[in-house]
Formats: sequence, structure tokens, C-alpha cells
Amino acid sequence: MTAYVSSLLMIAGLYLIAVASPGPNFFVIGQLSLSGQRQAALAAACGISLGSIIWVLLAMAGVAAVLASAEWLHLALRITGAAYLIWLGAKMLHAAARPKAQIAYDAAALEPMRAFRKGVLTSLTNPKSGVFWTSAFATTFPSNAPTWMFAATALMIAALSLGWHVGLAVAFTNKGVQGGYRRLRRAIDAACGVVLVGFGVLLAKR
Repeated sequence: MTAYVSSLLMIAGLYLIAVASPGPNFFVIGQLSLSGQRQAALAAACGISLGSIIWVLLAMAGVAAVLASAEWLHLALRITGAAYLIWLGAKMLHAAARPKAQIAYDAAALEPMRAFRKGVLTSLTNPKSGVFWTSAFATTFPSNAPTWMFAATALMIAALSLGWHVGLAVAFTNKGVQGGYRRLRRAIDAACGVVLVGFGVLLAKR
């Protein structure tokens, strides 16, 4: 029992370190929140959390290990993820290039369901997620774990992911922070776009 609890705490610590480091999830939520799209940002945060839950369920089912060992399947997932990140970054760059553009880099993102789907896709194609679930998690989750361990791990990841990403969305909707964003919108959108395109290019070259 103690060993399983220790494994849970280790998984939680590793996941928090991974989720707190800036990446595609961070930039998508940050851009939506800073541009004043609170509902869209919260929906995207929920979508990203659902993506995390899907990843942990796949990892516990052994699918993540299959993805890591099946070269052609891993390559297909990597190229798909790279293309999506480059496309997302390009849209931000396009918005940054328009002096009088709408604050939202994608008008469709104002619709919560569209933002939710964007969050799910971003989470599932996030290269950081792939690395974490196929390496750190796979080596930390105990073999022959009891049923309650699977349920506890899934619930823990769901709570941590939702708490972090929703908290991030709420934090970036602060009026003072948004005022600064409006003054620097083009520069911030351009920086986020470059980072996402960079993630995509690096992922494609791996």
C-alpha cells in the first residue's frame, strides 16, 4: 500500500513539473485568456484536461508503450501533431500581422465548443505529453498495480490538470494583465505563434 501511495505522489510531482513548464497548452490558454475570451479559455482548459485524461488512460492501457515501439504509428502521430502546431502558430502570426485585427486570433474560438475541441487537439498532439506519458509515466507507474491504483491515478491527473489549466485561464483574465496584453497584443501573438511553429518544426525533425 505504502509503495503505491509513493508511486502516486511521484507521478503527481512529475506531472506537475511537466504541466507547469510552458508549452502549446500554456500558450493556447494564455492567448485566449489575455485577449478577453474568458469562456473560450475555460473551455479550452477543460478540453486540454480531457486530453490529459485520455493520455493517462491510454498509458495505463499500454497504448502509449505501443506508440513508442511502433515506429510507423509513432511517426504518423508525430507528423500529425507537428502539422497541427505549425497551423496553430501560423494563425497566431497571421493575427499579429494585422494592425486592426480582432483581438481573437480565430473568431471561431469565441465559441466554447470550438475552443474545447481546440484544447483537446492541442493536448493530444502536444509533444511534451507524448514524451511524458511514454517515458516518465511508463517507468513510474507500478507493474501489476491493483484496480484502485488505476482509478486513483486517473482521478488525480484529472484533478491536477483541471486545477492547473483552469487556474491559468482565470489568472490571465485579470484586468491589469489584459490591459498590458492589449498594448502588446501583436508582439505577444507573434511570440506565441513563433513558439508554436518552432514546437511543430522541432517535432517534425525528431
